[in-house]
Amino acid sequence: MEYWKLKYLEPGKRRRAIGYLKALRRFLDEQLPKRTAQGTLVLGTWNIRNFDNNRFGNGPRLEETFLYIAEVISRFDAIAVQEICRDLRPMDRLMSILGDEYRFILTDVTEGRSGNEERLGFIYHRDKVSFQGIAGEIVLPEKMLISDVTHKLQFARTPFACAFQSGWLRFMLATVHIYYGSASKKSDAYQRRVKEIESVARFLAKRAAREDQTYILVGDFNIEKFGDATADALEQAKFTIVRNREGSNRTQTKFYDQISFWAREGEVRMAKTERANGVLRLFDTLFRGTDLDLYDNDVDATLAAKLAAMDAEQQAWEAKKPSKTRTGKLKRLAEKLAKTRQVRADRNLREAYYLNEWRTFQLSDHLPLWVELDVDFAEDYLDSL
Repeated sequence: MEYWKLKYLEPGKRRRAIGYLKALRRFLDEQLPKRTAQGTLVLGTWNIRNFDNNRFGNGPRLEETFLYIAEVISRFDAIAVQEICRDLRPMDRLMSILGDEYRFILTDVTEGRSGNEERLGFIYHRDKVSFQGIAGEIVLPEKMLISDVTHKLQFARTPFACAFQSGWLRFMLATVHIYYGSASKKSDAYQRRVKEIESVARFLAKRAAREDQTYILVGDFNIEKFGDATADALEQAKFTIVRNREGSNRTQTKFYDQISFWAREGEVRMAKTERANGVLRLFDTLFRGTDLDLYDNDVDATLAAKLAAMDAEQQAWEAKKPSKTRTGKLKRLAEKLAKTRQVRADRNLREAYYLNEWRTFQLSDHLPLWVELDVDFAEDYLDSL
């Protein structure tokens, strides 16, 4: 971790960041196992919300937030990341804080409305995890295409897989960000979500069986809860899900993020520790519910920027020729402007905005999920001889 970058923060923000970094380090020490030189692999997945193009106007991320995200990632040997945006400068900024011992591999952006111009990828410690030279985005063969009733489709956001080795464990690590669409289980969008999970799991399971290789499938599956069709779709392909008891969304009511395995017998083993998996409840330490006073100026600056952007958009639409589209757009903009002004002026509304929106665009609306795996199979090999 390149902590010297703290020197470039103004004194008040530097003191704030140092205090929170110390608290975060203590929290991570308590929650995560110590990284070992070769015996175990600390593996994670994290949807880092909209990292980091600020297209929703609830940012951008503060300088100190990059330090917090880097501190979390530095505790993993390898971590899958989702919602990385087209502009890679924020990613380069994050990697410069992590230091030269970390590397990353990302996809190109997924084009189209449902793709959101997102990338998927992996960040890994180069002394602990070695990239084996194989990487690819998953493209379904014609007979496995996903149906949304009217069309045959590829994934909304293309899954990504890379070959790695850590210790004795050689594995293909695949990550996804599954289509969400709608919460209604009767909707076509929900069925598409199920079919996406089903398709990627079946595709990888078939390949894993043919290659006799361990596959680890992680990411944001948008699984509401265990036992529904979204979770069943993963298990029916014979993937073993790490069943965390805690949800991975901000309020920990949903089980969106998952880590699962299709492994050769005895090859994926949880580390023999007191706790080998979990969810990092980062809001217990960072951007807490009671911290609005510390960030109120930053929240106000965000709201001021939102208002300025909406004012500019309103003026641009007012300059267009009259039409039904123009009338409707101006009406919606006026409503948004009034609501945002009210949030900025009202302490209670501003606090709700801080809790439910602003801080999730600093850290994320997802929490990191982790497992610790045993990667030292020396005893097994000697026994086999």
